[in-house]
Parts: sequence; C-alpha cells; structure tokens
Amino acid sequence: MRFGATLLLAAVALGGSVAAAPALEDVVRGVTVDSSRVSVSGISSGGFMAHQFHVVHSEHIMGAGIVAGGPYYCAHGNILDAVTRCSQFVMLDCLALKLDPKLCGRTDLAPKNRKQVERAARASFDEARRQETAGKISPLAKLQDAKIYLFSGAYDEIVPHGVMDALFHFYADPDKAAVRPGNIDYNGTFPARHTMVRDSFAKPAGSVVGNCALPPTPSPPSDSNAYIDDCQAVATMHEARNHCRCPPAAAPGAGSGATCPPADKLAVCKDLMDVDLAGAIIERIYGPQALQGGRQPVDESELQAFDQRQVFGLFSNIPYNALQNASMAREGYVFIPASCKQEGRQCALHVAFHGCRQGGMTDYRSGHTGNLFAKYAGYNEWAKANGIVVLYPQIQARSASVPLNPRGCWDWWGQNYTHTGYHTRDGKQIKAVAQMINILAGGQELLRIPPE
Repeated sequence: MRFGATLLLAAVALGGSVAAAPALEDVVRGVTVDSSRVSVSGISSGGFMAHQFHVVHSEHIMGAGIVAGGPYYCAHGNILDAVTRCSQFVMLDCLALKLDPKLCGRTDLAPKNRKQVERAARASFDEARRQETAGKISPLAKLQDAKIYLFSGAYDEIVPHGVMDALFHFYADPDKAAVRPGNIDYNGTFPARHTMVRDSFAKPAGSVVGNCALPPTPSPPSDSNAYIDDCQAVATMHEARNHCRCPPAAAPGAGSGATCPPADKLAVCKDLMDVDLAGAIIERIYGPQALQGGRQPVDESELQAFDQRQVFGLFSNIPYNALQNASMAREGYVFIPASCKQEGRQCALHVAFHGCRQGGMTDYRSGHTGNLFAKYAGYNEWAKANGIVVLYPQIQARSASVPLNPRGCWDWWGQNYTHTGYHTRDGKQIKAVAQMINILAGGQELLRIPPE
C-alpha cells in the first residue's frame, strides 16, 4: 500500500496522470465525418466563441447556433468593454454589493436602441472586414449561405438583447454578412433567463438541471447553477396564456372564424416551440430531415473523454504547460453514436461550446464524473438517433496565476487572456478546436492552422 501511494505521489509530482484520457485520434478511430456538414453552437462565452469561430472558418462551417452570445470583436480586445458593453457583469456585481442602483446602471453600456445596435453591428463587421483583408479569417462572402439560429432569453440578465440584436444585424444586413433571409431564425421572446433551455426528455434525476425559475424568483447562486434548465412547464404555461394550443376547429386555416393562435401571438407561439434548444439548433442548421430519427436516451458512459493536451503538439512545438494561458482543460469530450462507427457511414459533426462556469470537471455528484454541459445540454439524444458526432472542447477556470480566467470562459476579449489575435486563425483556442475538427475529419487539414 505504501509503495503504491509513493508511485501515485511521484506521478502527481511529475505532472503525470494516473489515468490519462486517450488521444482524440484513438477515440474517433473508425469514424468518418462528412467535412461538408460541420457546424458550431454555444451559450454565453461559448456563444461568443461559436460566432467567432464561425466567422474565422466560415468556408468550412455550414451553420451556427448562438445562445446569449454577441457579435464578432464585441469587446474590441478589451476586458472592460466585455463586461460593460457586451454583458452586464459589472452592473450585476455592483447591484449585488447593494451599491446605488443609479451608479450601477451607469456601467450598463450595452446597445439600447436601434441606432446603438446598428453602430455595434457596423463596428463588428468592419473589424471582420479588416481581418479578412489581412488574410486572418475566411472570406466573409462564405457566410451568405450559412444556416443561423439565434436565441436570447426574455429574462436574460447577463447578455442584453441589444447585444444579440447586433449579432443578428451582423449576419442579416445586406451591407454586412448578408445571410439569406430564410436561413436565419432569431428567438428573442422565449421566457428564460441566461441558460441552456431544454425540455424534460431523458432529464437526469436530482437538481443537476434547473427548473427555469423566472422573476420575481431569484436566480440560483452562480456557484450552484449549471445554467441548464428544463423549461417545458414554463413553455406550456405560456402557450396556454397566449392561446397557442388550438382546438381542431380553431386550427390555423380551418376557416374564416379561426382565431387561434391570435395573429399578434404567432411569433411568440412559434418561439415557445423551441423549448428543446439543442434540437432547434440542429434542425435550423441541418434541416428537419436531420431529426427524423427522433431522440434516444443516452447514458453518461457513452460520452468519451479525450486528452486535449495532445492536440496542441500537432500544431505547435510549445509544450502544453507553456500554453496553459489558453486556459484549455486537460480533457475534452466527444459523443459518437454507434451508427457513426459503421463502415461506410459518414456523419455530420457539431461542435458545442459551453459557457462560463460550465467547462471542465463540473459533475461532482457521488459516483459521477465529467462535464454536465456535455452530458445534459440536450445534443446527445438527437445525435444518437440521427448520426451526428458532437464535440465538446473544454476550458478550465484559472484563478491562481496570470492570465486570470476565474469563471472558465472562452476568450472573446483577448486582453490579459490569450493574445491580440484571439479572434483570428492565430487564436490559441481557435487553433486548438480547429485541430480537433481536423482530427475528426480524418487528419486532413480541413481548417487552416497557422504555425506557432
């Protein structure tokens, strides 16, 4: 027993791992990804990153789902802008300290009206144009055919609607990305806070998934909030309130007397149908046929961990330890349906970026391990039934050394985090995820990765 303990301590002292996760190449061996069907999505900082990644690699990313994120270069490479113009963290912290609400309100610099929204969208796209000219991102014209799903909860107190509105204009405006009108869905009325909305299908026991509590009920404490909520009961209640559920005689098109749903509630009723957000994102990007197989329950053991540290060595001669300022966790996760391991089968690939406080080891329940977002955000159940590989790259919190990332967020501001090229192909996190996609694409250089 003493000898075994000595070996364990030696392994820890040398920075080793008693049970290191396998390399991604080993985990995905035998899996063939259709390189023309790669997409991304994310929530919160992961929403900012999903959009950022989409802009950088749009020639190979067919679509994006953004939940509570914001437009490219929203923070202008500045941490202060990130927490005042693109989110309300400073204001919320100020109010939590019970300071003067008027004083706190002055820190909310997010867009409030159409003029401010359009100005933010213009600044965002102008930066994208500069990076395109410099050859640091894909040609912006590649965004036009993308399939886009945007979601901003009606009660989101962290990322204001104006920020998401600017993102919509980045994609939709004819003088910007000019994504085709039929290719964008923007859900801005669903009754939810800052959370990954899901329904009750295959919901885990206990309180891992929240219950979609709305104001005036206080938000759960951030240190015990997985930011994943079952909003099915809330959606059902709001459907009844807005007369969305129609009896057969009053169904739309049933005749001139049909009044259900009311004409002024059609958009709201449509948004309430997106209670399964992962499914709504996949359907928008890949089309309804992508969900024809329905959903299947997924055991958490079907999610596989892989060693993210080894990914860095494939595009850099700098050791992982020296690259920890990228704040990448030791392990990432990937869900591979059994059907995707069949010979001759090609599967779509979806990359899901977690939000702040959602990365790394977050499942501390007795007898469990791993990452709650990767397990319970709702993607895997659709993926299992419909042949979609889901990649969950992971960020870890860093609070003991510079650069500080105490909330475990993806880098969408640059300052005091990775570096000034964070929003281009040169970004360390963007490089790492691009390399993961290349591995899943059979080792080909699908996404261009500049050397360190």
